[in-house]
Amino acid sequence: MRLLIILLASLLLITGCEITGKITDGDCELISDAAERDDCYVKLAASSLNEGYCKSIKDPMTADYCYEELAVASKDLEKCNLIASEYWTGVCHKEVAKAILNYNLCLMLSSSADMNDCFDFIGRNKPDYNICKLIADQRMSYNCIKAVADARNDSSICKEIPDRLFAGACIEKIAIKNKDKSICEEISLVDIKEDCLNEVGLALN
Repeated sequence: MRLLIILLASLLLITGCEITGKITDGDCELISDAAERDDCYVKLAASSLNEGYCKSIKDPMTADYCYEELAVASKDLEKCNLIASEYWTGVCHKEVAKAILNYNLCLMLSSSADMNDCFDFIGRNKPDYNICKLIADQRMSYNCIKAVADARNDSSICKEIPDRLFAGACIEKIAIKNKDKSICEEISLVDIKEDCLNEVGLALN
């Protein structure tokens, strides 16, 4: 009986994180594989908001990844300063910007692609079409504005798109969603307007 109790206690110690849904530092220490153990510390640092667990990671790149995850989880840009590598610092700035929906932080990014992605995410999730206008990639900017118009169910936002084809498609989507032919009348291109009226007519039937 005593042996059975000891075995059960050992099993609970090893699988404790699976049963409780929480990871402890003891769970991480029990992992023999170095990569899996480091991954465990990353999850623990993010869940506990304790940077000390990142310091337990010996691989420099994984440690930087840990600090990045910690910064995002805590929504604290200052945590990005703990990162040594330029790559993970950039990732950290972008992901924290997205986490707190602060488009000004996107301006800190050195890569234009990262900056566009940052503006796009925040523009869609605020939602604010003015942030979409900061996107250098024209098509991405238009699609972002279209997404904001759809999210706010406001066809007037579509008119912020300078391209009449994109603007027309944006207005048509909202007209069909609302089953409102009057919205189709806002479209400047005749072909798209006629298609919009037909599609709304089908939706009404």
